[in-house]
Amino acid sequence: MIADYFWKVIFLVLLIIGLNYWFDWRDEVNSYNRHLNALAEILEKPTRKGDKACRTATFQSMFHLYKIEKVKGEKFGVRSVMDELLKENLINISLEERSLYVDVLRENYDNARDFGLFKNEQSLEALEEGRGTKLMAGPWRGETLQLGHFISPEINDTIQYHFVNRLILPETVKAAMEFADITKDVRDRADRMKRAKVLDVGSCDSIIRQYNTLRELSSRN
Repeated sequence: MIADYFWKVIFLVLLIIGLNYWFDWRDEVNSYNRHLNALAEILEKPTRKGDKACRTATFQSMFHLYKIEKVKGEKFGVRSVMDELLKENLINISLEERSLYVDVLRENYDNARDFGLFKNEQSLEALEEGRGTKLMAGPWRGETLQLGHFISPEINDTIQYHFVNRLILPETVKAAMEFADITKDVRDRADRMKRAKVLDVGSCDSIIRQYNTLRELSSRN
């Protein structure tokens, strides 16, 4: 009888452990799917109306990626997240667009991590709500998180509200970049955006012509 009681206790303990594990696993799956779908909604409508809407979308995308990484752990990668979005038919984009999205999400996510935005609840709450917050780490610690552009509107304003043209930055860096010259990086990004059909051919050609002109003028000096 004592033996029967002992095994019943063991069975109940194992059952409780198993149920706890199952509930944790279910919560992780639900969390993963919820944030994956939320990220898909942001990427499905890449062009926003105004800077405020762009900030909200970009900052929230960082929050969703962070939550996805919490579930995936070492298996996390921005490219694998994008592959999952495509596999589940949550977004419908070309290979060229996919490459752009991966690069932009990865660069912004790396910046967010370097800025210490995932270190405390206040920063995470701000990202979840799509609000700016103070940088918590790095040389710009204490500055306000801002949203800049890969290609400044001063260079071309047709894509200033597109998701793949937005870059999270410290406020002083954003101010310095707003009137930046057309560099090789800008030229190359414009070409990639053209191939992804994000930037129209005429705008891209204009940027390349300006770059070539500046390069020619600088070579004369």
